[in-house]
Amino acid sequence: MTQYPHPFSQAAKLDSRIIPRPAYDAELAKLLDATTIPEEFDLDLMRGVSKEDHQCAHGETGETEFSADTILKDKPFLSHEEHSIPGPDNTTIILSVFTPKEPSSTPRPVLYHMHGGGLVSGDRFTALTPIIDLLEGVDCVVVSVEYRLSPETPQPGPSEDCYAGLVWLSENASKLGIDPAQIVVFGISGGGIVATAVCLMARDRKIPSIPIKGLMLYAPQLDDRCETLSDQQYEYGNPTSTPWVRACWDLVLPDIRGTDKVTPYHAPARADDYSNLPPTYVDAGECEVLRDQAVQFATNMWRCGSTCELHIWPGAYHIFEMINDGNHLVIQSAKAAKANWIKRMMAI
Repeated sequence: MTQYPHPFSQAAKLDSRIIPRPAYDAELAKLLDATTIPEEFDLDLMRGVSKEDHQCAHGETGETEFSADTILKDKPFLSHEEHSIPGPDNTTIILSVFTPKEPSSTPRPVLYHMHGGGLVSGDRFTALTPIIDLLEGVDCVVVSVEYRLSPETPQPGPSEDCYAGLVWLSENASKLGIDPAQIVVFGISGGGIVATAVCLMARDRKIPSIPIKGLMLYAPQLDDRCETLSDQQYEYGNPTSTPWVRACWDLVLPDIRGTDKVTPYHAPARADDYSNLPPTYVDAGECEVLRDQAVQFATNMWRCGSTCELHIWPGAYHIFEMINDGNHLVIQSAKAAKANWIKRMMAI
């Protein structure tokens, strides 16, 4: 499988196909250049079944495995319970509930997590540990949903799975020890599609009756059309390139991507009305495909009277904070901004 022929940090200088774009942060570039990702989209690689060894920019390989045990090993103060609940189309949805072992006299807030992977890969445990890291000092429950993946289940199937999980959480809050008025929905990368769709569904269907407290979108994927300036700037010479994002959408929306058949529950950027959505945090790297989708989403929130905190991190690429390098000031700033917002949302 063909590798990109240049170091990513030097791509803009060496690849004549690349149009002007912001430069990568010099320190982050050292980590970026250790990345080996083929130019052609590879679903097997994303799902960890490829026999080829590739290293991605946030330190994971296709061989990385996540489970409740790996999370509890890193976070021994948590306990884990698995709940199987009725899902759409006569399916069963699995929710993993991580609860602090320390008893609480009051119901706790909850972070409702939707994993990344472009809706085509990953599971409810994928990269969950660094998300839990953001909750240091916050006494809350973490719930992660196992939604169905595409192409086996195209949209809006994954969105409906995550919505069913939200409704169940709200209806079963007392037995879980959570406060139904303190549910913060969290979506990372491709998980941003379903996280935002869940909030749109809850608003439109008026169920749960108690509004969602907040929405955090971590470098979210939102628009199936892939036509923004940042899509054009990072068509080449980027580990999470526009062709890879476009290929994911083709699997998520077979035969309808880019058409007027796509609804906001399929791809949230298709919404016209962003009013009455939960207070939202959204961020992205300056040097990534998804940058302009994040900016446009925040702009549309403001246009419709909703509130949104937006951060674009200079010189940064997709989910760069997954690097465990506490000495890098941009990484510190990005993690601190997320942790601060969560604390504000979950302050009772």
